[in-house]
Amino acid sequence: MKTYLVFLSGLLFLALSAKAQQKPVSKNLVVKDDTLTAEKLRDFQTLTQQKVTEFQRYLSIISDPTQSDAIRELAIENAQMLFLPDARMQVGMVKKQTLVKEYPLAIYLRRLKNLEKKYFDVSITFYDLALVGDWEKTQAGYVTTATYFQHFKGKGKDGRLAYEDKTIKQLDVDLRNRKDPFYEEHRWTVFLGNIRVTEVEPKKSAL
Repeated sequence: MKTYLVFLSGLLFLALSAKAQQKPVSKNLVVKDDTLTAEKLRDFQTLTQQKVTEFQRYLSIISDPTQSDAIRELAIENAQMLFLPDARMQVGMVKKQTLVKEYPLAIYLRRLKNLEKKYFDVSITFYDLALVGDWEKTQAGYVTTATYFQHFKGKGKDGRLAYEDKTIKQLDVDLRNRKDPFYEEHRWTVFLGNIRVTEVEPKKSAL
């Protein structure tokens, strides 16, 4: 009898422990964990910086007319996979005054590739590391911003520099628990969002 009581006590303990460790679930019995530890948030800051660096690499490839067309098209496709579907890109220019235009990201990337029609040689490089801010909690997950620093050069057929600018851009970053279409389960994922111009110089339009 004593052994039987010990066995029942053990089952009761396991049941209570399991109940204490249960996470909130939706009506469809999908676990909905809506908070992350400080350590996890730091990891996602690092991941965000990596995604921005990856996007920068794609921009350099897309704008480079010496790359094959297939590689540039693949870079356009891969770049869009880093972003939310409705992401938009601002482009700054300075004429008599600073002007800012905005395009859907897909159109911006296509225009960037087509700069080869305007310049004989195009180069986009990036100076300084991208800066990622602290996460802010929202009802859907977390948001922050990342800032990157872009250097554009366009040369004519004579090899002379036809246009050059340095632009500081800030982009939205969205972190939330989404259903992964490949794994068929919910995972915390980072997507980049709208990109804004915060500073541009000097005096000509690249796009």
